Amino acid sequence: MPSSGGRVFHVARKLRGGAQLGKAVKGSSKDKKGKKDGKGMTDEERRLADSISRLEMNDYLKKLAVTKKAQLKEFMEKEHKISKMNKLKIQNHWRKIMRLVKVEGLRKEVEIKSQNHERDVDRKDAIIQMLDRDLEEAEEQFQMALRSHLLNVDQLIDLQDGRLLGLEDEFEKDLHALEREFSIERDKIHKQHAVEKNELLNIMRAVETQEKEREAEARQEHEQLREEIRNKNLEDINVLRITLDSNIEELEQHFETAHLNYLQNTDQRTQDFKYLTAKDQELSKEIEIKIRKIERLQANLTHWRTKIAQNVRECTERNKALEEEKGQIGSHFQSLKAKMNRMRDDHKKRLTTLSHNARETKRKLTDQQELAERILKLGELARKLETEREQVLPFYHSTIEDAQQAADEVNALKGGVAAVTMTPTTSADSYLKLTQLQPHGTFSNGDAVSEWEYLDLFWKRYNKALLDTMAIQKEKARLDNENRELQAVLKQYLDGISVNEQVMSSINPLFVVNGRLTLNQGPNPTSREPTHAIVDANHMVATNRVSGRHA
Repeated sequence: MPSSGGRVFHVARKLRGGAQLGKAVKGSSKDKKGKKDGKGMTDEERRLADSISRLEMNDYLKKLAVTKKAQLKEFMEKEHKISKMNKLKIQNHWRKIMRLVKVEGLRKEVEIKSQNHERDVDRKDAIIQMLDRDLEEAEEQFQMALRSHLLNVDQLIDLQDGRLLGLEDEFEKDLHALEREFSIERDKIHKQHAVEKNELLNIMRAVETQEKEREAEARQEHEQLREEIRNKNLEDINVLRITLDSNIEELEQHFETAHLNYLQNTDQRTQDFKYLTAKDQELSKEIEIKIRKIERLQANLTHWRTKIAQNVRECTERNKALEEEKGQIGSHFQSLKAKMNRMRDDHKKRLTTLSHNARETKRKLTDQQELAERILKLGELARKLETEREQVLPFYHSTIEDAQQAADEVNALKGGVAAVTMTPTTSADSYLKLTQLQPHGTFSNGDAVSEWEYLDLFWKRYNKALLDTMAIQKEKARLDNENRELQAVLKQYLDGISVNEQVMSSINPLFVVNGRLTLNQGPNPTSREPTHAIVDANHMVATNRVSGRHA
């Protein structure tokens, strides 16, 4: 392996059985001792003896090299230790010499610095004596100024305390007034909300009763019309037209009354808004007056500050306290102003949302009215095209098993919906009240119709009509095919019994020319259309024909 000093060590592997080379093997003949003399040895034995001697020589050389390398390594380690020791001795000797030189230089520098220090001390003593005299004079002036300043500060503190008491009294008065106004306005809003809620509940009850009455009237009219349509179709149309006009007039009256109520409510709120805006203007004027007072006070404060400019350093702490108190008052004023602005914005947002919701409800009601009118018109038009069976039985009946299965599914889904909608905060009574207020349909037996079964009757009629149209289309296609087949058979028959130019020119199995049938006769080659030779454009460009012609 290569060492750190660049030397190479050769490791000699120990040969297995090498120690037994040249030794007598147990069981061998004793004649080999005589052969070692080399007289009666064969070639193989000589080669073996030579190889053994070479191996022994190699082992000896390797051992000699290892011992020499070990000696050299020991010599190098000794030399390294000696050189390290000499290096330390030389460094110690030079360190002593450099210390002596450095000590002499430092002594000279200390003498120079001591002389400079003595001169500086004398100069500083003179300056200290002069400053001591100035300090005594300044102390006398400071005591005089401090006494006058304390008197002025006491007067200012008394003035500030009086001003703060006045401001605090005004603030308490304004706060009590705002609290009274807020409580009055809150009570008014609660009362108005309760009144509007009762009005809406009454309107909902009235609309529900009207819808029930209209439903009963419509059922009676439907029964009468079903009996009368068989005899007098025109009279029924006139009666329906009259009833629809009366219903439309009633709905228009209801919408007009609702519109008038809405206008009255909005007028009251606009008046309240105008009153609040006027009150806001008055409050803003009062705030401006207070701001002007604060500005005047600030001007007075700056005037007093100019007079006590000489003592600013001694009174910084008290002035800072006054400034912090002023900042707190200003921040309190700003917070009150921000609260008032937030309150105004809140009321404004409420008014905008109320007007927006009113417009949306009005638009939705008009859309629902138009949709209902369109449904009624389409129902009247569809009733004219119904058959007698459809007039008597407009809907086909489902089987008992399907009805039972549907009822079970509806009950299960009702239970799931009730379990989902009833949160821990809602009780069973509130859920029943909620379901009673919501509009819902019923079956003939009085059971409620689930939301996903509202259009079952419509889909029944629609699917029946779709099946009828598909059956008619199939029948029409079958009749068209039958008609074409009959026309082809009739044409073949007429071609077989008649002679004309069309029959002579076309293929006819009954026509014989020179003892040949014209059935399998191909077209006349002279009557074919002329063919044109076509040359590929890529081939023309590749062969340079196009460029040659243009050139």
